Amino acid sequence: MELENLDDDELLGLSLEASTAARDADAVALLKVLVERNPRHAHGQYLLAAQHAQLGLLDRAEQGFRVAVELAPRFPMARFQLGQLLLAKGEVEQAASELRSVGSAEPALAAYAEGLCALAEGIPAEAVASLRRGLAAPQAIPALAEDMRRLLENLAADAGRPAEDVDMATNPMAAPMLLSNYNRYN
Repeated sequence: MELENLDDDELLGLSLEASTAARDADAVALLKVLVERNPRHAHGQYLLAAQHAQLGLLDRAEQGFRVAVELAPRFPMARFQLGQLLLAKGEVEQAASELRSVGSAEPALAAYAEGLCALAEGIPAEAVASLRRGLAAPQAIPALAEDMRRLLENLAADAGRPAEDVDMATNPMAAPMLLSNYNRYN
């Protein structure tokens, strides 16, 4: 395939198609061409960061999400995934700050951000209430709803433990890496 003949929209579309088909190497290659050609392409930066997260390249993913947030401060999914990544890495103060800034017109995403923020701040009852509120709202991203449902189940299983006993950095039930598949829908 001759990528130099493709414009940004074509590269983005083909990368989404590759990602949806779980052809991650193709998606990464296409997105790299896109962001090398147009480093200010916020959606391309976001999708490349999401691919890096799926591959476990967390430092690259964090850098990419930060670039996407800087380029498009009102892109709530990029900020949400940055906050989620920071939470998974155990950087709870930074995670809470990013999640608090998500601000979304989509009720489910806003509630999920509030829930993860509460989780980062060690307020599990508030996290549970926010996650439930999010799950009751219309869902734009089915993979995100499924991850939040699993997180809610994990929190319910941990309900007998005091909040101070839940270490966000080491407890996979408290701060799961929930970044996979969102780029396939967003």
